[in-house]
Amino acid sequence: MTRFLELLTSAVIVAILFVLVGVFLPDHRSVQHSVETSHPLRQAFDTLNSFKRFAEWNPLRQHDPRVAYTLSGPSEGVGARLDFASVLPEIGKGSWHITESELDSHIRHAVYNEKYGQNKNYLMSFRQKGKIVEIDWKYSVDYGWSLPGRYAGLYVDRTVGDDMKRGLANIANLLASMPNFDYRSLEVQDTQVAPLNVLYVSTTADRNITAVENAMDLALKDIRAVIASNHLVETDKPRLITTNFGSDKYEFDVAIPVAPAGSKVAEEEAEPVDPAAAEAAEQPDATAQAAHAVDLTPPAPLEGLRLPDNVRQGHSYGGRVLMAPYRGHPAALPLIRDQLRSYAASHGENLQDRAFEEYLSEIADTAAEDAKFRVYWPIQ
Repeated sequence: MTRFLELLTSAVIVAILFVLVGVFLPDHRSVQHSVETSHPLRQAFDTLNSFKRFAEWNPLRQHDPRVAYTLSGPSEGVGARLDFASVLPEIGKGSWHITESELDSHIRHAVYNEKYGQNKNYLMSFRQKGKIVEIDWKYSVDYGWSLPGRYAGLYVDRTVGDDMKRGLANIANLLASMPNFDYRSLEVQDTQVAPLNVLYVSTTADRNITAVENAMDLALKDIRAVIASNHLVETDKPRLITTNFGSDKYEFDVAIPVAPAGSKVAEEEAEPVDPAAAEAAEQPDATAQAAHAVDLTPPAPLEGLRLPDNVRQGHSYGGRVLMAPYRGHPAALPLIRDQLRSYAASHGENLQDRAFEEYLSEIADTAAEDAKFRVYWPIQ
């Protein structure tokens, strides 16, 4: 009996000490780590402002390769949500929500999971330091009067903190795998284009703007001669479609969308266009384009055409694209294409097919610095 009373007394003393120590432990904990990258600030921000590439940088999948993710809400920014579920009890179920997002400044995630604590928040802050971008990642949690939670807070720098270090290392590696081009100056739109009948010439030129323009001019003359001889009309602007942008040579197709004269498509093209409307059409509104259904069915091929050996007929690409309007010297078009590649990578989009440009102004009749284009890159 004496031994029992001694054990009971010891247990009571331990319980009292547990409560007393717990009461004086902090009810709020935070931990912070950072990483640096040489990639553009906008690219880093966009990569983390959605959950499309979450699985590639967040360490959850390193703990459980079979963890399941479900995305909902907007594709990026405030309201975007990711739910996760794992059979491993140490991970369990939960969700991440973007609750704050200020461009190139910070992103706040609210996190809900089965671990101790409430008001769990991750704050990612971005700072430009010369040519380097610093990403600060801070975690904070409230335990309230939960004594087990307060004790768990003693180890938050090891549990959550170690995962934050892994996550930041993953972010740096992910950014390093992306094309390193700053696309902040582009007005990129995610839209669709319809497939069209085209006549095209495949050609090659030295990798300088004069040689490319000369090759394109010759191709356009050949295509327009075929258009005239076959009683066709141009239904859209000429296009340059990149095949291979090599170190010395540039391989590309020059294409013009066409339709038979007198057809419905040709008549629509021939209707007078208000100059103000034409100017607005050169930089189409993304919302209006999203609302407009694009018919992705390839048109019937043109029949009975008389074509020389170097001019062929076919269909242009139809489907989703990233599009950016550009005004300036055509020598910068390769850079615009690279910037679109960089944009696609940070937004979790997979490129497909070949990049192409619409020449909105005739190069021969326009000063180079005033030339207008739309640059496209097809995405899945």
